[in-house]
Amino acid sequence: MSTMQVELSGRRVLVTGAAGGIGSAVVQAVERAGGEVFAVDARASGGVFGCDVSSEDSVAAAFRAATAGGAVTDVVHAAGICRTAAIKDMELADWQAVISVNLTGTFLVAREAARTLRRDSTVVFVASVAGLTGDPLFGAYCASKFGMVAITQVLARELGASGIRVNAVCPGGVRTSMSAETIRADAQRYGRSEETLRALYETDSFLDRWADPEEVAEACLFLLSSGSSYISGQSIVLNGGGNLSSHR
Repeated sequence: MSTMQVELSGRRVLVTGAAGGIGSAVVQAVERAGGEVFAVDARASGGVFGCDVSSEDSVAAAFRAATAGGAVTDVVHAAGICRTAAIKDMELADWQAVISVNLTGTFLVAREAARTLRRDSTVVFVASVAGLTGDPLFGAYCASKFGMVAITQVLARELGASGIRVNAVCPGGVRTSMSAETIRADAQRYGRSEETLRALYETDSFLDRWADPEEVAEACLFLLSSGSSYISGQSIVLNGGGNLSSHR
């Protein structure tokens, strides 16, 4: 759906991970559709509120700051990190970092959203196809994203009677700096070039390519819009067809 077909004027959307590839694309899409954005990211910068999503005090402060400028009508939670290793080799610190940001962060954002939003609001979580199937070397990431999908379903049930919709988008491979880091790590692990691995991973899609961040943002925009008014508790797969895989 083109942003030209979505009207979000009068909406105020809190976007986490707003400086990242997908998050920044969501910010731009919402603004093109006429909505107002309160941008949140781990590091504060011009126009971006600093927030550690793994900290309940930090998340609460972000929501307070957002509502000080007007009622928040919607939330898109795109913040997340990834660490890859076989489970037998994964350091506890890496496991805890991923779970803390991706899963505990989702809980904290979900909790503040539930406390803040009113009727006709929406919540969109940026999960992953890694939340629908396990993928080797992605144990922590998959566990966190499976949890996000579960929170999506639970929160949708809890808030549905209040007229609040909750959904997730589950991208496969997306051309972002995070996926580039994953390819770089794989290239070192397997002794192959990054270009070769990228080409190999992208051919797993029926469309023979990964998504651009803007395509994920368009799906988020649809779920924010009145065009999805009877969609809730769903995890929408965006992988161009092909295998359900976290990065290839």
